[in-house]
Amino acid sequence: MRVALKLIILMVFLGVFPTSRAANMLIEECPPKKSVKRLRVRLTAYWIGQDPDTSKFKSSTGYTLRSGRTCAVDPKIIPYGSTVIIDGKEFKAIDTGTAVIAKKASHGKLPVVDLFYKTERQAMVALGNMPMHPWVEIR
Repeated sequence: MRVALKLIILMVFLGVFPTSRAANMLIEECPPKKSVKRLRVRLTAYWIGQDPDTSKFKSSTGYTLRSGRTCAVDPKIIPYGSTVIIDGKEFKAIDTGTAVIAKKASHGKLPVVDLFYKTERQAMVALGNMPMHPWVEIR
């Protein structure tokens, strides 16, 4: 980045590029950084058969649920489409539910992240290997 900036400044000084073109090159050179948010959450899990939509692998937003890769969140706290990173594992926030929004599992204290798994057994094994109240990264 610094080398590119120095090169552009040198070319403007030498008259190779007009100032406006050099400014455009600088804008294209610097992509915006994606912000990272850290939250402490209450972790829960859900699986197929708990409601009619999950039996069809459909989320409330219409996206396909993927076992161990998608989760339900409160979209006012964690926007849909965000990547939720828990202990290095990534989940895509594509679903929600009334218990998640009401923070029922945390008695209204912490945001709830509800991980989707194909079976109850998979969900219990996964939750058994994760802390109940982890710090998560939201990207």
